[in-house]
Amino acid sequence: MATTRKYATPTSSTSVATVGKDYLIYLNTGETEATPTWTLLGGQRSGDLSRKADSIDTSNKTSGGWKSTLAGLREWSIDLESVVILNDAGALFLEDAFNDGQLVEVKFEYPDKKYRTGWASITDLSLSTKYDDAATIKGTLSGNGPLSALTSPTTP
Repeated sequence: MATTRKYATPTSSTSVATVGKDYLIYLNTGETEATPTWTLLGGQRSGDLSRKADSIDTSNKTSGGWKSTLAGLREWSIDLESVVILNDAGALFLEDAFNDGQLVEVKFEYPDKKYRTGWASITDLSLSTKYDDAATIKGTLSGNGPLSALTSPTTP
């Protein structure tokens, strides 16, 4: 007979790692930014959020022989890969926006449902159809302006 075992749960003082499968990408398929309709990009395998800043060299004769740098213009992007799911509303919207040269509003959601939003141009959208693997779309959403601060979801 199997014994039912109780497992300890982490306390608030314990650090808990997260897994990549719990980070999701949504697209605003609604008609306005004020009342977005967030549509999940289906079949996600990865969604890598990258934030960078230009490096501005501020070295001078009095910096003791060491380089000195400041952060310049900042940018963000999301590299994504999704399994092709026929008639997926998010993927169809992304393809239409790419074909029309339109910006998309994107939401990058964390496992605790907090999120960041921003406007992006679709600078890469590729379809991979290997004979021995699932068909996938890969793309890059390049930020147009700032990415929002981490925002908590609103409770109804």
